[in-house]
Amino acid sequence: MPLNHVGGEVFRSPPPVTRPPINLPPLDDKAIEAEARAAAAKIKTIRAGRDAWEAINKAQSFDGWKAIGAALAVGKAHALKVARVRQAWGRAYGLEFGAWIKAHGFERMPAATRSVAIELHENAEAITAWRDTLPERQRKRLISPLAVTRRWKASTAHGNGKSPTDLKRDAVAAWRRFRSCLERLPATDAQPLWHS
Repeated sequence: MPLNHVGGEVFRSPPPVTRPPINLPPLDDKAIEAEARAAAAKIKTIRAGRDAWEAINKAQSFDGWKAIGAALAVGKAHALKVARVRQAWGRAYGLEFGAWIKAHGFERMPAATRSVAIELHENAEAITAWRDTLPERQRKRLISPLAVTRRWKASTAHGNGKSPTDLKRDAVAAWRRFRSCLERLPATDAQPLWHS
């Protein structure tokens, strides 16, 4: 090390400052744009869900609940990631999800409704396909996530796509139609059908 003289005193110069080399990957504009689009899509999903939640008391709809479930699913994914857990339970997850809920305006929603709305979102394709097979009158009544998911589960539990209530309703309707048709037939044609 070289010696330096300052004001009659001799001291050693400090070693030169060096920094370790920084090896950054080259900028990938496409990856950055894709990440920005994904973040913007999450924000739109959350905003649509929050707007649907704020309007739910005025005009409750199945599509509104699907939007709410999608927004809450974003929050669930965020909480799982931040809490570094795989399952949506436990203290760390609960704290993170609770903070997300408050930050995004869903704190007035009961916890049970939140979990059913998330379940609705996670099974939206299957539930929507099942719901589309129902008569219009039933679809208008089946709006809340709890009612929809409960009926959907009951219908899939029996493996035929229909719950016992649906089967009973169909059987009663078929029996009434059968009797109505027989009553319109001449007695000679109706008699063999009554015996079969």
